[in-house]
Amino acid sequence: MAAVLMTFWKMRKSAPGLPEMASAMAVSSLGALLMGISTSQANVVAGYAGIQCFVIGVLLTARAMRKLTGLKPLSGFEAVAFLICALGDIYFLFIEFNLTAVAILHSVVYTVICLVTLHTLLQETRSDLKPGCRILAFTFAVFGAASLVRAGVRLFFDIPVPVNMEVASLELVYIFVGIATSIGWTIAYVWTTYSAAELRLRVANDKLERFTGAVAHDLNTPLNAIIGYLSASAHLPAGQEHRRDEFISTAHEASLRMSRFIQDLLEQSRDGHENNAPESVDTAACIRDALQPLRHRIEQTNADVHVDVSHHVLATAFQMTRVFQNLLDNAIKYRDETRPLKIHVSSVRKDAWISLSIRDNGLGISTTDHSRIFGAFERANGKTALPGHGLGLSECKRIVESFGGKIAVNSRPGEGTVFTLRLPAARH
Repeated sequence: MAAVLMTFWKMRKSAPGLPEMASAMAVSSLGALLMGISTSQANVVAGYAGIQCFVIGVLLTARAMRKLTGLKPLSGFEAVAFLICALGDIYFLFIEFNLTAVAILHSVVYTVICLVTLHTLLQETRSDLKPGCRILAFTFAVFGAASLVRAGVRLFFDIPVPVNMEVASLELVYIFVGIATSIGWTIAYVWTTYSAAELRLRVANDKLERFTGAVAHDLNTPLNAIIGYLSASAHLPAGQEHRRDEFISTAHEASLRMSRFIQDLLEQSRDGHENNAPESVDTAACIRDALQPLRHRIEQTNADVHVDVSHHVLATAFQMTRVFQNLLDNAIKYRDETRPLKIHVSSVRKDAWISLSIRDNGLGISTTDHSRIFGAFERANGKTALPGHGLGLSECKRIVESFGGKIAVNSRPGEGTVFTLRLPAARH
């Protein structure tokens, strides 16, 4: 096991707790060698050294478990446990030569170490580590229970005679459990670190896939605005050529907004996270920015957009603009062609929260689809004929929840839709 962990250490130096785990197995192997020498040559000093190696091995294994779960070592606890065993063994081996007392002392210390480590492992809740930590906790529970049984048997039933086959059999069983536990610790540790790394990689890949899809989705709106204005400038009816400069200028503004959007994404990627620290955000300014790339479509559809928003929330302007742009884009996309589109955006404050509502009189959404539409690549039934990939609302939900908020929908077919955002209010 020591050789396996040493090799694993060379291959994967960044695994938390790996140096301690490899050292634990190496020291325990040295202890087994010294105990063999002590037994064959009746060398008490070698036996004493071997026993201390076992103590160090168990303590290093317990330390590796804390490192694995991201906790600091219990240095004081480790020092006390080692001193109790080291000093107690000196007294019982070299002064009284009481092997029963040595066995009881070490069994009690091992039981305490196992209980402390068991508690540490069972406290782990992260999805990437929890399964492996439960398996490791089981191995520590087995070793702790075996140590407790050994201490009880040696304390109450040990017979002080030169040859005691019951006690010898007990020691052999305990040694077997110790060896099996060491193997279990090694296998469970290696499996835990690799399964955790695999899960983190899978989550990172899912996050990257979602992020790239969301970026492509959000870039589509300003790109469509650019295409729309350039197309309009190229097909102006007779007598309206004077509007060409206006359309080209608006398309240029849309391209600049898209460039800023890309720059913001690059800065976030460079910083290693998608969201900056929340700050006071003017929601009215975010809505104005979100409406800019939609202006051409609003004019084309003669939509009536009314904004009655004046509150500040704890978020980032960049992300909130993305949320409003997606929701407003959906309101225009899923409008009811039989009546003029009306969009009303409002906000109210209640205690420490701001509620923002985006209301439209569009096609509406069936109640059976209310929970589905916030999933990635999910779209409401009956809307698949319209362009889209079902990414906008899932991204809105993720962004709002990342700032500690919630998003909800209230809609019925033919009656329009209301999206409500609940976000923490900013302090002025």
